[in-house]
Formats: sequence, structure tokens, C-alpha cells
Amino acid sequence: MLGFVIATCAIPRNAQAQVLNEYDAKAAFLFNFVKFIEWPSEAFVDNSSPLIIGVVGDDRSSGVIDQMINGKIANGRRLVVKRFSNLKSLTYCHIVFVRSSERDRIRQTLTAAGPGALTVGETEGFARLGGIINFIIMDGKLRLEINQPSAERAGLKISAKLLSLARVIRD
Repeated sequence: MLGFVIATCAIPRNAQAQVLNEYDAKAAFLFNFVKFIEWPSEAFVDNSSPLIIGVVGDDRSSGVIDQMINGKIANGRRLVVKRFSNLKSLTYCHIVFVRSSERDRIRQTLTAAGPGALTVGETEGFARLGGIINFIIMDGKLRLEINQPSAERAGLKISAKLLSLARVIRD
């Protein structure tokens, strides 16, 4: 499925279609990350605990993310999407998607996300600042940057398949 998502992430030139397709692709990636990331067992209360995906910042794509992710099952866990308009309200999530509206507060958001969270951003430099995965657009296509040392510090294991699709960087 991830290969399919990669192949279909070309961004069209029409601005409105670009926004919709970009959010569709990002939502699909967020869903698929669950299949290619391993969290430590202590990240979950038990085997039936849901995996929580938090969205921090301005969320113009809420409908897309809810439709594609909320309530679905991946790796045997129900996925739950939560939204946080500011850092003060952020609670523990397994994945924290940091929207570009938070570009001036990336370091504070990474700290607030806490240990063990897969931090995903969409702002230039996000991974170099310590975020784990960053969405970038290169040559009209949605691509990934992965900060492997940040993932290791968070206790997360990223599959070799996912790493092979990304530009691996250091913070």
C-alpha cells in the first residue's frame, strides 16, 4: 500500500486540486506510517488500546484525515484522531502531526509531544530541528525526510521499506 501511495503523490498544477491531493496524500501517509513504525510495548496500555494521532495547529484537512483515518484499524489497533489548537492542550499521542501553522513553534511542539511520539511535520527544516518525519514537495511530488537519530531517541523502529522511500537526514 505504501508503494501505491508513493506512486500517486504527484501534485497537480491547479492550486485547489493541489491542496486537496496534497492533504489526501498526507492522510494516506499518516495511515500507512502505523504499518511501518514499531512503538515500544509500553506506549500502549494493552493490546486493545487505540493508536492516537494528534493534529496540532490549523487543520484545513480535518475532513480528509477523519475520512481516511479516524476509526480505521491498522496493525490490529483502532486509530483515533484528536485535534489540538495549541500546545497547552496537547496530550500524549502516538503520532503528532505538526501543521505548517506551527512553524514558529516547532521546537516547543516537539518538546510538548513528549517521548515516544512519532512527530510528523510539513515545514521546511522540521526534521533537522528534531522532528522524525517531514513531508516535502520535490519536483511536484510529495516526498519524505526521516531523521533516524530522532526516531531512535524516541524508541521507535522504522522499517527498512519506509526508510528506503525517504531521504534520511541527521539533526
